[in-house]
Amino acid sequence: MDGNNNNSEKNKSSIKDVLTKPFFKVDNRIAQYSGLGITLIVTILLFLWIGMWLDGKFNTGVLFTLILTAIGFSAGFYSFYLNIKKLTQEDKKENPKYNRY
Repeated sequence: MDGNNNNSEKNKSSIKDVLTKPFFKVDNRIAQYSGLGITLIVTILLFLWIGMWLDGKFNTGVLFTLILTAIGFSAGFYSFYLNIKKLTQEDKKENPKYNRY
């Protein structure tokens, strides 16, 4: 009876392993680097949309659109730069071949 119990527990854990195991393995760095581009685009478009909305509300032509789009570009690229810098430093720590440069 003990053997059957251990066998059923083994089957449950193997089924759980199969169901929770991903179909393909994705490197965490790939997701982080691709997310940076998406974040950059979303930041710029968000500031552009807010500028267009303010211009429509206050009837100021393209004043707010230009100012907020420039702020969006600046903030987006600054965030992009900081994140790239952080990720490359982490890569250098994890992978010694990057330390040659």
